[in-house]
Amino acid sequence: MERDVAPGSGDGHLDVAFAETKLTALVENWESSLEELDCSVPAAQLRALLVVAREEGLNVGRLARVLGASPSATRRLCDRMAAGGLLAGDPAPGSRREAVLCITESGRQLAAWVRDRRRDVLRRAVQPMSAAGRAGLARGLRELSTEGG
Repeated sequence: MERDVAPGSGDGHLDVAFAETKLTALVENWESSLEELDCSVPAAQLRALLVVAREEGLNVGRLARVLGASPSATRRLCDRMAAGGLLAGDPAPGSRREAVLCITESGRQLAAWVRDRRRDVLRRAVQPMSAAGRAGLARGLRELSTEGG
C-alpha cells in the first residue's frame, strides 16, 4: 500500500517519493491534455504565453527572470512568438529602449484554451477525492504559495 507520510512517522511528514509519483502523474496528464492542440507552438512558448497572459506589464527582462532564462534567449523566444502572432511589444511608458509585452487576441485565445484543458485535468484528478481531502489540498496549496514554494 502506498503511503502519504514518511514511513514510521506519525507526525505527518510528507513522503517526498510518494508526492513525486503522484505529482508526476498529474503533470503528465496535464501535458498530454495539450496534445490535442493542433499547432506548432512549442512548450517554451506556451509557458511564456501563460506568464504574459497572467502578469500584465512584463518586459523581456522580467519574463526572463520568471522563466529562469537569459534575457537574450527570452528576446529570441518573444521574437518567435511575435512572428507567430501570439505577442506584440508596446513601448514602455518613459522608456524608448524598453517594450512591454502584450498578448494578442490569438495569444489570449490560445492561453485560455490551455488553461481550460489544464483545469479539466485537475478537476478530473481531484473529483474522486473526499471533500476533506480537497479542502486539505487547497489548504496545502495556499500554504505552499505563501511560502514562496
